[in-house]
Amino acid sequence: MAHAPQPRLNTRATDRAAGVLLGAAVGDALGVPYEFKATLREDQQPRMIGGGLGPYKPGEYSDDTQMQVCIARVAAGGADLRTPEALDAIAINFQGWLSGGASDVGSQTRTVLGAAGRAPGAPGTAMLDAARLFTTANERSAGNGSLMRTGIVALAHLGDAAEMAEAATAVSALTHPDPDCADACVLWCSGIRTAVLHGTFDGVRAGLDLLPAERRGVWALRLDEAEANPPHHFANNGWVVHALQAAWSAITRTAVPELSPAERRFPAQHFGLALEAAVRAGTDTDTVAAIAGALLGARWGCSGIPLAWQRAVHGWPGLTGADLVRLAVRTARGGCDDAQGWPSAPRMSVGDHRSFAIPHPHDAGVALGNLALAQGAEPVPVEAVVSLCRTGTDPILPGTEVEHVRVWLVDSQGANANLHYVLDQAARQVLRLRKEGKRVLLHCFAGQSRTPAVAAIYSHLATGTDSKTALHDLRQVLTSGWHLEAHPEMHDAVHELTTGRAGGEQPASPGVAATDPTTAGPAPAHRTPPRERNRAHAEQRQEELDLGPDDEPEQQREVLKEKGTASRVRGMMLGLALGDTLGAARGKLPAHGPLRAGVSTQLACFTAEGTIRAWVRGAHKGICHPPSVVWHAYCRWAALQGIEVERMRRRWAHGDEVWPNGWLAQVPVLAERRGSAPATVTALSKTEQGNIGIPTTSRGCHALTRTLPVAVVGAAHGSAQSVQLAREIAALTHGDPAAQSAAAHAAVLVNHCLTSTPEMQRSLFGERSQVRQALTDGIHALPEADPGLTNAEKERLIRALQQAEDQPADAGRLAKLAPDATAPSALLGGLYVAASFPEPAQVNAALRFAAGAPDGDSVACVVGALLGATHGVEALPTGLISRHELAWVLDTLARDLIAQLTDSPSGSEYTAGWDPHWWDRYPGG
Repeated sequence: MAHAPQPRLNTRATDRAAGVLLGAAVGDALGVPYEFKATLREDQQPRMIGGGLGPYKPGEYSDDTQMQVCIARVAAGGADLRTPEALDAIAINFQGWLSGGASDVGSQTRTVLGAAGRAPGAPGTAMLDAARLFTTANERSAGNGSLMRTGIVALAHLGDAAEMAEAATAVSALTHPDPDCADACVLWCSGIRTAVLHGTFDGVRAGLDLLPAERRGVWALRLDEAEANPPHHFANNGWVVHALQAAWSAITRTAVPELSPAERRFPAQHFGLALEAAVRAGTDTDTVAAIAGALLGARWGCSGIPLAWQRAVHGWPGLTGADLVRLAVRTARGGCDDAQGWPSAPRMSVGDHRSFAIPHPHDAGVALGNLALAQGAEPVPVEAVVSLCRTGTDPILPGTEVEHVRVWLVDSQGANANLHYVLDQAARQVLRLRKEGKRVLLHCFAGQSRTPAVAAIYSHLATGTDSKTALHDLRQVLTSGWHLEAHPEMHDAVHELTTGRAGGEQPASPGVAATDPTTAGPAPAHRTPPRERNRAHAEQRQEELDLGPDDEPEQQREVLKEKGTASRVRGMMLGLALGDTLGAARGKLPAHGPLRAGVSTQLACFTAEGTIRAWVRGAHKGICHPPSVVWHAYCRWAALQGIEVERMRRRWAHGDEVWPNGWLAQVPVLAERRGSAPATVTALSKTEQGNIGIPTTSRGCHALTRTLPVAVVGAAHGSAQSVQLAREIAALTHGDPAAQSAAAHAAVLVNHCLTSTPEMQRSLFGERSQVRQALTDGIHALPEADPGLTNAEKERLIRALQQAEDQPADAGRLAKLAPDATAPSALLGGLYVAASFPEPAQVNAALRFAAGAPDGDSVACVVGALLGATHGVEALPTGLISRHELAWVLDTLARDLIAQLTDSPSGSEYTAGWDPHWWDRYPGG
């Protein structure tokens, strides 16, 4: 039988997959102490205190998880659980567990395994036959013993719902072939599969369609009944139907908290609150909670499970929470590790990072470090380690016994579904360890973003230090690097957790204390309006960077919605294309016929399209790394050009889908060779995309010219974001820092041209031209937007602008400023020419003058973008635009880029959009 391949999971979905087995084990261990004891009252909070029927140690899970581990050991190898070979392997594991590790066994399971162990033939067949015989001979054979272990089955078959239903039925039938047991497993697996893939609880109801038609109605009524009654209503929960109903009741009748960070209310707390409700159902508490925990873990992820519970959970055969995560992730990945060997590698690669250990400025008992330190040969004098990154399976500090807290926290904007909750949990673990007198190493991979974020929250918890001061002080000591400003979401979360507002504002009024399943603590706050929040965030980040006041007008954030904006964005896109064409022709165009697009224009089209797709993906998937999406866009261009087509297809195409996809891939001109881009082609021919950390000698002009559309992101979200995005996109193919800086600075200058207004310039600067004033403003804004700006880079830009005022349109001066086909030359030459021809009527002359530079197409590209962004499309020569073969494509991309950044036509993960075709045009998958 064919086994559907597992889908490629994004970071959030991987987090949710990691929560399935761990969530089941946590529920199991939480319910163990209360099994078949008096039902807990609403005011009694379950705790992992051990005892129960084992008796069990605190945090130790029971047979519910033990049997699921038996299945997981097979599933983690990538097996199709429907096959006789896989069922044989599971049956053998069950028998090994029964004889060598079972701490508790259900009566039906014990009878079936005992009979199967004495029967001849294949282990799976023998067990299935024994189970069928038991079911035939006993009226009460629909126990909960297969439902309790079924979560891992869903992970093994994420690629196909029907296949998953078959596997759930087959694995259940090894001990529990009763139709009610099979149906319950199918419904629950459907719920887990949907939760992992889409982050909702909708899959349980959707699973009704996977049941035999004659049984769908009764199960729909059973789910209705569960949603209408509290968990303890289903007291006979040794029966699989009541067990499922009790778990479903606990999940659906427990409210999901609204996010209020400073009050310590987080949506992910639903995991713990619903598990408590499941335990309060009474009777078979560990099983009901294990069933609920698998689905809750699939919905909220490993990151949504309290760290105290993650640390405590353990059980046969000597597994910890980290081991359960590894089994689940490998299962979801079809039995494979990722390219770095995670989650199975003993140690993770640290690259060229050098180890460091720096005392926390507010508590010398906390060392701030990186993964290279934790995995190094030198001893680290601590008793506990809090890891904010992946660490491998080996002990965190080789040769030492330390308490190790693993935190699921991803160093990428938008990649953390439970960001506030995880940061709060991590900081409170550091606080707990310090109260216990332990010296603590707090680290992430590089120690430059996650580490200071958690360290700042810890400062607030331990010493009352406000977040502004804490981040400032941490920045002073973390001299090895500081990248928290690249993650505004994480940066804001630090302030919101300590004050209730982004930017470190003090709360205006007190709130109400909230309760966490494992810890509690009040903190007052109310939410800040988004506009005020953006302003506060910008001001706070400047204080931390020791910058002056923000010179960017607040209107810049809203400029894309203003009248005339479409004209200016269209002017920027079409201007760069005309410059590319004129430059390649050295200013001498044919009198008639279409004007040919250059390679810079082709790549700029894919930059714009990739940016749109990145924002679509972020809205729908909740996670996105825009440079990686743009890299994918460049790969589509390469495939159209005939570059590494088959390798590209193997990497990016899913099944039989059409690839390259999206409307841009259907434009014939983009498949034609229109010039040379050697560094870009070389980079695209490699397996992995480039990044800022991999320097090379590539500093060619295409790093800048193809990146120019990123300026529109700056108009929507501020120059700092466009700087970071431009740097990372340039670094995909050009490793020289000078090329990356030129791309970033060009994005800021074009952004200021887009956001300038003639009225403002006339009222504030008299007769000075709008173009020159916009460029002056852009240069002065660079230190705030780009902390990596050097004095030499700024001086060169100022000098080029001054020369345009003193000696405009001088061919000799242009040749000295832009002597070659590099990104820095293109930027300086473009700046000089644009400032030399500042009036709207001079655009045509400016483009033709720029075409005479030693590398005319790159300089003219920049000139066209700057002047088009300032004056709008109306200032561009109509006769040339009307003949340009990609004019309609550029015009469409400009309008669509504005629409996506301001209105999200395809909607989001939670809201419907107004354009049903947007996703097909710009697939965000």
